[in-house]
Amino acid sequence: MTALHVAHDIPGRLRLRLPLGAATDGLTAAVTAEPGVVSCTWSERTRSLLVLYEPGHGDRPAILDVVRVSGAAHPTASANGAAPAAARPEPGALLVAGVRQVVGEIDQRVQRVSRGLVGLGTLLPLGLVSWAAAQIARGRATPLSWTSALWYAHGLVRDYQEPAARD
Repeated sequence: MTALHVAHDIPGRLRLRLPLGAATDGLTAAVTAEPGVVSCTWSERTRSLLVLYEPGHGDRPAILDVVRVSGAAHPTASANGAAPAAARPEPGALLVAGVRQVVGEIDQRVQRVSRGLVGLGTLLPLGLVSWAAAQIARGRATPLSWTSALWYAHGLVRDYQEPAARD
């Protein structure tokens, strides 16, 4: 990501994603000082700034201007004027990217075969539910440790990884 991105925007709630290397020192204080802003929270992990404001008193364009003026909208340059070095990726980020790519390709094939009717997001849960119902019907219902782990892993990847930017 190379520029400020509005990830979520509803009246009273604004989530902004900042690029790697963006200056964030004093950002929350500057945004909180804006009229109508109730709270401002910075998350280093997701590189997002969550701003809660009073829709009647807060001004979304003014909040965006404060973020841009603070220098957080663009990566900072290093002392020699060069662009900042890429931040160190989180452990496992490469593995997650590879798994996402492989699963994405499989999902595309499933959607192509089903003519867009079904994807892996529908097929996998239906398959697990069908399998569990068959186990219950056969009287072999036992704790499903591996399926629980599968659901847990799916939730972690789905909920805690930043989606890829789409142009």
